[in-house]
Amino acid sequence: MTAWLRDGDAESLNAFLGAHHASFVLVTTEGALLGLETLRESLRSAGGSQPGLSIQVEDVTRITPEVYRFQEHHIVDGSVVDVRVVTAVMKDGLLLSVQETARQ
Repeated sequence: MTAWLRDGDAESLNAFLGAHHASFVLVTTEGALLGLETLRESLRSAGGSQPGLSIQVEDVTRITPEVYRFQEHHIVDGSVVDVRVVTAVMKDGLLLSVQETARQ
């Protein structure tokens, strides 16, 4: 997803979306629930919208074989602009659900 948001690399968007289960739901930092189709539509117009973006994943904790928690740092031009605690639920090797909590 980073390459899509930073550079508009369509292959990276397709790979990112392909890693999601058909029943996928994202709970955003604002508490909105987005299904896979809504996520796909919202990302479609975001290609290249965040020049200089990198996303670092740290402190990955395996809670169960299918549930993980980690910190996600969004960095633009060397400065951290967003930190999230993310809980991800997997099913059959695909992302089934992700909940993002903003961290200050």
